[in-house]
Amino acid sequence: MFIFRRVIQTSDAISTFPLTLSRIALGLFFFASGFNKLFVFENQQLMLETLVDAGIPFPAVMAVFVAFCECVIGLTLAMGLLTRLSALVLFIISTVALLTVGLHTIPQGINLLTWYSWLLYLPETLYMLLCLMLMVYGGTYLSLDGWLAKKWLNARKIVFVH
Repeated sequence: MFIFRRVIQTSDAISTFPLTLSRIALGLFFFASGFNKLFVFENQQLMLETLVDAGIPFPAVMAVFVAFCECVIGLTLAMGLLTRLSALVLFIISTVALLTVGLHTIPQGINLLTWYSWLLYLPETLYMLLCLMLMVYGGTYLSLDGWLAKKWLNARKIVFVH
């Protein structure tokens, strides 16, 4: 009976660990991606060409803006600061990338199941799913959000004690 309870038992510490690793990995990915688009000339050019080809308005401005958002918000996501908001912004960036570039890489004239398989091969789809999980669950206790929430709750207990 003990083993069965242990198998089905959930714990905040253990159950959120994979989500924490996903948050940190995804945040660092976006940070590195944005950093390279900001400071590596070849990546700047590639980003600008991609936005021009996708028909994004004001491509020169948007290239810097999106790269800056990826860099800064990726870092806040990795730290777990404003996790839900960070995940939302990165979800939007990934959605735009999927709709303007990614979907066009899927071959035409394939059946629905094969199309779905191709969709899940695209990295933007998986970034969106990870961001969605982070928007729902937040930063967990292993984040700056969790630390700040704990500090705020403790401060409220001290202030409102009768």
